[in-house]
Amino acid sequence: MNLTFKSSHREYRTVIGATGQKAVLPVVVTDNGALDQFVLYMYGKRTMSRSWQDAATLAIQLLLDYMDTHQGVFEKPAALFTEFSNALFTGTIESGRDTSGLYWRARLPDNASNLIGHITQFTDWLAEINQKAELQLNPWRKATRYEERLNWAAYSHRKDNAFLSHLWRSKPKTGQSRAVRARRLPVDDLTPAKTFPEGKIDFLVNEGFRRRARDMRGPIDLRNVLITLLMHYGSLRLSEALSLWSDDVTVENGNVIVRVYHPDYGLAPDGKTRRTVHLQERYGLLPRKELLKTDPLYLGWKNPLITDEVCQCFEVFFFPSAAGMIFVKLWRDYHLKQRVSPAANAQHPYAFTNRNGQPYSHHMFRKAHSLAVKRIGLEHGKHLGTTPHGHRHAFGQRMAAANIPALSIKTAMHHQSIDSSSTYTQPTSDDFRNSLFEMESRLSERHTGTQILQLGKELN
Repeated sequence: MNLTFKSSHREYRTVIGATGQKAVLPVVVTDNGALDQFVLYMYGKRTMSRSWQDAATLAIQLLLDYMDTHQGVFEKPAALFTEFSNALFTGTIESGRDTSGLYWRARLPDNASNLIGHITQFTDWLAEINQKAELQLNPWRKATRYEERLNWAAYSHRKDNAFLSHLWRSKPKTGQSRAVRARRLPVDDLTPAKTFPEGKIDFLVNEGFRRRARDMRGPIDLRNVLITLLMHYGSLRLSEALSLWSDDVTVENGNVIVRVYHPDYGLAPDGKTRRTVHLQERYGLLPRKELLKTDPLYLGWKNPLITDEVCQCFEVFFFPSAAGMIFVKLWRDYHLKQRVSPAANAQHPYAFTNRNGQPYSHHMFRKAHSLAVKRIGLEHGKHLGTTPHGHRHAFGQRMAAANIPALSIKTAMHHQSIDSSSTYTQPTSDDFRNSLFEMESRLSERHTGTQILQLGKELN
């Protein structure tokens, strides 16, 4: 039995702006219909990633649900939002019971703070819109008027800036200390890195991705090998590798150049239009990041560092560079021998296709990768580094082991900040222990150890 209370739910709807431009967006739907204010807000944020949009929608859903189950309990908004934030961090269940009917489990601090941040951004926007419209607010007029509740929240936020902002990650507007702050767990992760084992990568690409045959040694699936090489030796995320078009790989002045373009603003192969326009006009398609998350062809986009402002793309830097030459040879072989071309009535530009010529999905690759990992005798698991993202971790660890400067690692991994790259180059407890042993060995070479031996005699 589902005990979770629901006064609102999320739907994906086609929203048409004032200029007639369409966008498929998540909206909050209540028993009074879609929240118009939130629809307008999301339309203004239509260029944000689908993950961002879904998180913002969830945050407003949770806020409305909490308000709905606590009508008349709080007289002041500051008290309501303090308890709401506490509920996100601690959950609402005590001893297996929940008088509110919400049955929320405790969330990780970063997740709870992220949700609070989304609510803060929305109430900031709503307060500004309401102020411009000079709305006369009458809070809690009717229990079923969700829009009025949000207007009340925004009005209170604008009036004294006393709630939620003290939990948001941005810098406070004053130097005053707040009574409630976002909670963070002090973490310096020295557990084994989620890195694909370097000693197994050759075995994976040479044996793991072999297609089935009667003798169990059929031809290698070059598509899956190419994607793996892009992640392991080029640090691409799976979504970035799958977003490649067949024209995105070239050899220029003897160098293998792989360009990953922004799915919306990246320059199309014609050198004139942007990719979102090219997809629509030539193929009648949307960029894959604009699809619903439930669509098998959906691909996320993590806003990597764009290094070519004109073309709106970044280049893949293979490390070691010899992997690039292997990649381009297999890329040619794949297009000549194995790639299934799209059907005449379903054309598209994506390089990696399935057996029907349709764009290859991340779900199908993950399944193939899992089978390949198990085929070579490894256990499949994120904590073991044997999922696709483990290859990106392997790239970061390889560069760190080669003492590549942090700034170069940031660029090679297409991060916008060095802090983002630190996750992939963090030493493990074994690394730290070995470094201490090395320092101890160097120390022992300079000292005979007589002082330590003398100390041992004194202790005895």
